Order: sequence, then C-alpha cells, then structure tokens
Amino acid sequence: MVSPVRPAPDVLPADPPAPRRRGGLLASLLGLLVLVCAVAFPLAPVIQPRAEYTWGGPGAVPTAIPLMPYQPVELTATARCAQAPAAGITLLRTVPADPDPTAARLQGLTIAVSDQLRVTSAGVEIATLPAGDCAVEVRSTPTETTVLLDGAPVASRTGDLRPAVAALESDRPDLVSVHLVADTRFQTTISPLKAAIAVVGVLALLGMLVAVRPSRRVRLLPRGWWRPRLPDLGVAATLAVWWVIGPITVDDGYIAGIVRDRESSGFIGNVYRWLNAPEAPFSWFYDLYWVWAQVSTSTAWMRLPSVLFGLVTWFLLARLTLPRLLPRANAWLAAPCFLLWWLPLTLGLRPEPWVALGMLVTWLLVERAVALGAVRPLVVALLVAGVTTAVTPGGLMAFAPLVPAAVPLLRIVRRSGVAILPVLLAAPAAAVFLMVSDQSLGGLLEATRVRALIGGGEPWYDEYHRYALLLSTDLQGSLAKRAPVLLTILAAVAVLWARRTSPSVRLALTFLVGLASMTTNPTKWTQHFGDLAGVGAGVLLVGIVVVGRRAPAWARVVALAALTVAGSLIWAGQNVWPFVSNWWGLTWSTVPPLVAGVDVALLWLVAGVVVVGGALLLYAWRRSGGRSVAPRVPSPAVVATVLIAAVVGLQVLTFARTSWQHRDDYTLASDAVSTLRGAPCGLQERMSVETDMAAGLLPVVAGAGGGASAGSAGTDSGSAAGGTGSASASSASTDSGSALPILPTDAGGTTLPGIRVAGEGATDWFTVERSDLPVVVTTAGDLRPGDSLRAEFAGPTDEVLGAVALGASGDTPRDQRMIAPSGATRVRLVVDAPQAADSPATATLPRIPRLTPLDEVVPPGTEAILDWPVAFVFPCLTPAPLPLGTTVLPRWRVAPPQADGAAGITYAPGFGGPFAASRLLVTEQRMPGYLDGDPLRDPAQLYRWVPVRPYATASPQVTEVTQSGWTRTGRASVPGLDPVG
Repeated sequence: MVSPVRPAPDVLPADPPAPRRRGGLLASLLGLLVLVCAVAFPLAPVIQPRAEYTWGGPGAVPTAIPLMPYQPVELTATARCAQAPAAGITLLRTVPADPDPTAARLQGLTIAVSDQLRVTSAGVEIATLPAGDCAVEVRSTPTETTVLLDGAPVASRTGDLRPAVAALESDRPDLVSVHLVADTRFQTTISPLKAAIAVVGVLALLGMLVAVRPSRRVRLLPRGWWRPRLPDLGVAATLAVWWVIGPITVDDGYIAGIVRDRESSGFIGNVYRWLNAPEAPFSWFYDLYWVWAQVSTSTAWMRLPSVLFGLVTWFLLARLTLPRLLPRANAWLAAPCFLLWWLPLTLGLRPEPWVALGMLVTWLLVERAVALGAVRPLVVALLVAGVTTAVTPGGLMAFAPLVPAAVPLLRIVRRSGVAILPVLLAAPAAAVFLMVSDQSLGGLLEATRVRALIGGGEPWYDEYHRYALLLSTDLQGSLAKRAPVLLTILAAVAVLWARRTSPSVRLALTFLVGLASMTTNPTKWTQHFGDLAGVGAGVLLVGIVVVGRRAPAWARVVALAALTVAGSLIWAGQNVWPFVSNWWGLTWSTVPPLVAGVDVALLWLVAGVVVVGGALLLYAWRRSGGRSVAPRVPSPAVVATVLIAAVVGLQVLTFARTSWQHRDDYTLASDAVSTLRGAPCGLQERMSVETDMAAGLLPVVAGAGGGASAGSAGTDSGSAAGGTGSASASSASTDSGSALPILPTDAGGTTLPGIRVAGEGATDWFTVERSDLPVVVTTAGDLRPGDSLRAEFAGPTDEVLGAVALGASGDTPRDQRMIAPSGATRVRLVVDAPQAADSPATATLPRIPRLTPLDEVVPPGTEAILDWPVAFVFPCLTPAPLPLGTTVLPRWRVAPPQADGAAGITYAPGFGGPFAASRLLVTEQRMPGYLDGDPLRDPAQLYRWVPVRPYATASPQVTEVTQSGWTRTGRASVPGLDPVG
C-alpha cells in the first residue's frame, strides 16, 4: 500500500540493491516448510466421534433416530421368529409405515412376517424366506448387505443398500435387537498432530514474511491519515443510518441458520440441504460470525460487521487508493461512488464485504510492490488473496490485481532469483490452514461430491445469465444493483481509452478481470457483484474524472450516448428488495420510477437522444459550412455524478421515509430500536398466530339456515364446534334454493367445514363479527378456466356491497384474506363451476382469526426449525440441533409465508434436506401468521409438529476415534441421485 502525495513511479530503480543472501535463503527454506505443512495439513488425522445406538428387547418402545445423513455407517439387526405369529406382523421397520402423505418418503429396512419372511432394504428385496422357527440377522455396510438365517448366510447383495433410518419400530420389540453406527464423518475436530502442523506452518509463515528482503522505507500511511474529514463523516453517517434502516439480503437467514447451528453440529455445515455437508473449504468467516454471535444474534448486531468492513474499505479508498490514482481528486466525489457500490450489495451476512475488502487490499499491496520494486508487498498480497479465496468461491477474484501488473511483478521475481519461488507459492498456500481447519481431506472430498451431485450451481458458460438477471424486473435486477455495475463498466472503458499505462489502467483491468473471474462462481446471482465494491468504486471515480478533464468534444458525445443507454436501463429497474425490506411499499418498489406519470427511463432516454442527436446534427451543419467547431454539450462527468447521487439518494431516502412512517410496525429499523431497548427478538415480537382455525369460524346469520353444526361436517379434535365459533348447516343454498354440501376440508393439518368448487350455488350468509381483522378463506386445488369462486359481502339487507374473487393454485392449502367493505355485516361464498371435475378445488367456510401473540405460543428460547428465508428475523428462537449424525424431533417449525416454497429443500431427500427423516415422523399443523399492524400480510407460518405416534428419544454411546485425513468410509448417499446397490 502506498501513500505518496504524487503517484509513485511505475519504473523500477535502475540499480536496485542486491538481496541479502542469508535472508533470502532463510525465507526460501521457511517457504518450503510452509508448503510441506500446507500439503500435510489436509492429510493429517482428525478426531471423529463414533455414535452407536442399541435398541430392542423387552420394554423397548418406538424410538426416533432420524439420521443425518439418512443411512448409518453400519447396521446389524437380529430378530427371533419362533414366537412370532404365522402372519401379519412387522418385526422391524426403520421408517414409519404410514407417514404424513405430504412428507417425502425414504426407503428403510423392513423385516416382515406374513406367509413368508421378507427382508427389504433401501427399496430392494434382499431375501424371501419361509416363515417359521428361525433367527434372522441383517448386516448392512456400504459395500454389502447380508441376511443370515440361524447364523448361516442365505442372501447377500453387493453394493450400497444401507437403509434410511428415521425411527426404530416393531410389532414385537421383545424379539428384536438393533445396533447401528451413525455417520459422523463431517463432525470431526482437529487432532493434536493436525494442530501441531498448523502451528509449525503459521510460525514458518510469519518467519518467512520477516525474512523476505524488506522494501525501501516508505511511509505506509500518509501524514495526518487519522484526522477525520468531512467526506469521512458523511460516509460514516450514511453507513450508520444504512445499518439501521437498510435492507435484508436473500441469504441472511440462510447464513444465520448455518452460523447458529455450529454449536450443536460441532462444525460449519449446510443445515438446509446437501446432507448438512461442511461449507469447507469456504467456511472460516462463518466461524468468526459464530464467535460474534455469542454476544447477540439480534439483526442489528449481526449486520454490524458488514458496516465496519465498509468503514475500513472507505478508509483504504480515501487514504491510500485515491493518492495513488488521482492526487488532486476530491473525496466528495469519491463518497457517492463508494456508496453507490456499498449500499445495495454488501449489507448483511453474505461474504461480499469480505471479498471487496480483500481484493482492494491485494491491489494496494501489488501497487506498492510495483512502485517500490519490492518482494515483501507481493508476498503479502498473495497471502491476502489466498485468505480471501478461502472465504467464498468468488474470492478467487482477489488474485485479479496480479494479472494487469504481471510484467512489473515478473521483473521483481526475476531480480529476486529462483529462490523466491517457494516463498511466492507458500503465501497463498497458507490459506489451507483456514480452509480445512477441522475437516479431513476425505470429508472435504465427500462434501464436494455431494454438492456436485445435488447441484444448485450453473456452469461457467452460463455467466450471461447473471447479466440477464441484472436486467430483469425482480429484485435481482433492481435499479440499485444495475447502477454500480453498468456505470462502472462504462468507466472502465473510459479509463482504458484515456490512459495507456498507469495505476488507473491496472485498476480498470483488475475490475474487468474480476468480472471475468465470476464465470467460475457456481451461482449466477447479481448479489455477487458486491465482491467488486472496493475496486469498482475506484474505477467509477477515475472514469468520471477522465471524461470530465480535457476530454475532446467527440469523446464527450460518445460518453453522453453511453450514459443515455445506461441511465435508461438503470431507471427501468424497480426499487425492490427482499422479504421484510419490501413490505411497506417503498417508493417505486412495484413500478419503475415515474415523474408525472411518465417513466423516468423514457424521459432520460428522450433527453439523451435530443442532446446527443442535436450535438451531432449541429456538428454536421457546421462541417457543411466549412467549420469544424465542435458543439458544446453537458459534461458527462456532471451527468454521471447526478445519476449516482440520485440513485444513492433514492435508496437512503425511501428507506428512511418508510422506516419513520412505520416506526410502530416491523421494519429492520424498528427491530434495531427495539434491540437497543432490550427487546431483541425481532419478528417474533411483532406477529400473532391463529392457534385454532376452527375457533374463528363465523356463525350463520340467524334464520338463514339450520341443521347440523360445523362439527358434523368434520372439524378435528382441536377445533371448536358449536357456540359462536361454529358454522351451522350441513348444506348451504342460494336464494333460489340450490345447495352446496358442507364437507370436511383440510386447511393445513386442521380439518374445517368447507365446500367444493363444483356446480353452481352459494353458502348461507355468515355474520362478520369485527372489521379490524380480515375474513379468511383457505383454498386448495386448482380452478379450471371458467370456474369462479368468490366471497360476497353484504349489509343487513343482503344487498351485495362488494365481491372478492378467490383463487386456488396447487394442493397446498392457502389462505385468502379479505377486509370487509365498509358497512358489511355478512359474507358468503359463491361458486360457479358448471363443468364437472374429477378433483375440484376446495374452500373452507369463512372465518375471522382468533389471534395469539407468537411469543406466547413459542417463548424466546424455544427450540424450533427455523427455515432459511426467515431464520435471520427470529434471533431469540433456538435452532433445532443436528447432533452426532442425527437430527432432533422438534415440536415447532417456523416457515416463510405460504407463497414462498423455497424452504422445501430442507425436507426433501433429493436435496439432501437435513430434516427429511424427522419430517416422516410427524404431521404438520399449520398456524397462520398475521403481522401486527397489517393483518392482511402473511409474515411467516408456524407449524406444530405432532408425532405420528409417541416416540422415545435415543441416547447414543459415544466414543472418539482418530481417523487419517484420507479415510472415506463409503459415501453419504443422496436418495434418487446416488445409485442403489
């Protein structure tokens, strides 16, 4: 890093001092030692817990052992047939016979006796034997599954046929004995030998850095660097405000769940898919987040590191980067360029701020090496780049600064001699100590295999998809994300056009190489552009300056034309953000920005075409008269600055306005304020749930009908039947007398009276008891074209005051919420579906929810599965643990809104969902969520997990074994993807 008042020269001294031989030799030897340690570290042994479960015998009861991964490392089951009846019992099963129909199935082990004895494992029949007096034993390992009868092998299948295990059940547990070993291959800890290798490697690394020939003594930081300046205060204030009011990212919940589960799992694993495989080799920053979370898991505290990274990045940009690029640049211009990048792309728990800072530090170190002709800054740059790469796959772009500076850097290497090569290789290789700190090479390879098998990424040649998303109309293509990327690409072109060789050119090339390196990212989300925030802000600043200083007139016209196109694309985006940050109708969150009803994008495009076209026409007119005087045009630098300021201002001001207007509702700002007041539980304190949907059923208007109560139509045992909470009538009719039968209808684990969308008719009128809460109808199935289902509201005279069309999409029950029109006192459902259907859609009778605050149903500290879209905003609930190759069987699940199906991966075996086995053991009873202050909004859903039968909890016998780093015991099988057998 450099800090001269004027740019440091790019040309190396003609006669550099010769390297010190002793120091160079020592550095080389230490570099070799670092390399040896880096190679040995993944191969070193690790300590793995061995969790063994034993079950069966007299007094044994059904026991839940939902394994994760689903198959045990090995399983041995024995059963005595002598006392079994001749037919009709199951001696052993490892998954329930009749699980919840909505749960994805797993193939377990079944030993069943009918007219024959059948043994089935992983969906494959292993043996069919005569029933009778016998003792059968099943042994299953990753390589073979064998059936023994009275001690003698009678059937054997090679290959991996290990069964999935969710629970151990038997009709005669006294005749059965089971022993299994859970798969804990990922839950390893560092061994003393592995720790010793790391200590030696780190000490050798530090010694190597000291032994490398030092550079000439040049100040690292400029004089007076510590004095705050007005732009510093402006940036710091903006970042502080953004910390409080700024948006959530789509992955904050995902990362929060991973981080918070570290204590129960014992490692950083993906608790939402991929069989909870470790995030290694890109996990060390999660470990730091876990340490940070020991203070608090509140949203404000967890977002603070990204703000601190922003302050450090701004400091490096203002104090070190600007003097290197533009000694006379105004920091007031740099501030909006930095904020344009930092605000929309780096707030939250994602790794972008880590990579942005690491990449900028690497560039500064490379520039210092070039300016001073020194090796040590280059070595440190390689070390920082390696550490940054260990954060996330996108961190590979931290090596980008080395590419445009390759020629001067190679001169330094040539002068230093071959002996410096071990040092240059050892610096980035040292990142291995962070990449596999508690994992073995075998575990790392298996985790990589599982991720590649399940997928979730895209190949490098689909990189265009990222730019297609950037120009889409959803949150991936918001105007706040479009602006920094599009403008900085134009700025990089301008820098390369205006300058031939300089630090500015190297910075622009670094930015472009960084963009190119993003092709290696397995995912193509636009959020990844935040990795370039530090370097991108510098390129944007230089680009604005070069088109504003002594640029020829034709270049200004070209720049204005480019800004016309880029600005139009930017303003065609929407001010849209993820999840809770988009709840309260941010300005232009559903449409592109408008002025007097006209798209700003269109106005910008027309203005640009007029200015550029007019300039070209005027220039052509003058040329036709023999003059070549270029016309005056607005400065592209001014236009770009105005555009940047407008985009930054739009983000900050819209969030500030919304946060103030909804200060009594749930926003990230109100969450932060509540945290400071001692209430850090986030959304849990700002929503209520409908614990008993039947209790809110509306009564029939007196005299409108009669007959059976709602209970006769089929409410479940937990529902209220009769009284004011019941809907009477076993059928409903229109005024003309046509009837709609009342049938039991599933509302999500709770049965309510309802109707089918078939035929023509209407229900009776129901009394609307209150107007401050919505009328709710739960629908399921699909409406065919031409089918109609609507809710009609009327006053005391039955005159219809309004109607709301109700939709139905998919088999999953979904709530339709409506606010009764003013003056409405009754509601009914009307069906118009004359064509018969095999499976018509269904709808429950209307209800007004009886609400209970969520923190009364699940108080802080309650253990629950926190689905990844919502985990970040429920910091006071305890994530359901995944201990020692298993998962627990929690009572509660907190899920995203009904319209968001992304959380399903956690319960899907094909995605390696960690709670797929647990899900087989329960039925889900949905408790709809209602946001305080906006009951029409579905903020989250609460599910009660009710076991399909009483299950005991198993306690394993745990020992520790030392495994070599390359050991791989079978595979962690993914159902439907890994071959069976």
